[in-house]
Order: sequence, then C-alpha cells, then structure tokens
Amino acid sequence: MPVDQYLNAAREGLGGNLPVAVGAAAAGVALAGLYVLSRRLRRPSPTPAGPVAAEDENALAWAPPEQSYADRRESVRRDGPPVHVVVAGSDFRNGLTGALVVDRSTGGLKLLLPAGVAPGTTLRVRAANAPDTVGYIPVIVRSSRPEEDHFVVGAEFEKTPPWNVLLLFG
Repeated sequence: MPVDQYLNAAREGLGGNLPVAVGAAAAGVALAGLYVLSRRLRRPSPTPAGPVAAEDENALAWAPPEQSYADRRESVRRDGPPVHVVVAGSDFRNGLTGALVVDRSTGGLKLLLPAGVAPGTTLRVRAANAPDTVGYIPVIVRSSRPEEDHFVVGAEFEKTPPWNVLLLFG
C-alpha cells in the first residue's frame, strides 16, 4: 500500500484529526521513553555475590579530603570582567564614590575602592550602567584590606537581589 493511501485511510479513520493523533502518539512515545529512563536511573547498583576483598573495604571506607575554606562557600562565584559601580556611604566625600566589582556571587561582591571601609559598615551599591528603575542594593562590609593604591573590600548582600539586578554586576 503506497504511503498516500495509508495516510488517507488513517485520516478517514481518525475523522480528519491526523495532526492531533500524530501529536498524541509522539507524546506517548516520549513519556514511555522517560519512564524507562527513570526506572533505569533508580535501579540499585549490583552488589558483589562473594566476600568483599580488602581493597574493596578500603574503597568503601574512603572519605573525601577536607575541603578548603574557599570550597565551602554557600554561593558560587562567577567570573567576569570588572564592572564599574557607584557606592554610596557616609564614609565617602559627597556620600558617593566609584568602584569596580572584580568578583561576584549570589551572596556578595568583591569591590576595589579608593578608600578603606570598616567591617560591619553598610554600603549601598548600584551598577553604573543600571537603568534608572534599579535602585541601590545594600551590602554589609565583611573585610577590607589595602592593596597598592586601592582597597579590596568583601561585601555581603543584606538580601540577595533579583537575578536581573545581579547580572548588572557582571
């Protein structure tokens, strides 16, 4: 039977709803595939039938090495180019100063400032290229150290800003 005759017979049998039937069949095949995959992923790994060898016992007793402090962070750091920001705080002349964000995460920012700021100080940070509808984001200074002609300041967000605002920091 040629393909045209087969499709016409199928169209007549389905009452003219061939696209709906084809879509339903494709969805059924996809769901069946997902079901098979999920069953395969949940299957426990086979255990050895005989006695466990000494090297297998050592492998079972293995513990990962202790992580360094940097690896235990709650939020993931994101690389990117330095981003110009405006920092507002009472420690600055005119209340504002320019800075660079050199490291960022969902938990905070690493800033390069022209002046040092005491830990515990609350600052407000805004990307220099942010639209007027985006306000200043409050951060708490956690660390401040001098480096050459600037200060490296670690600041934590008081409350994690929305993703679209985080992206403005690079």
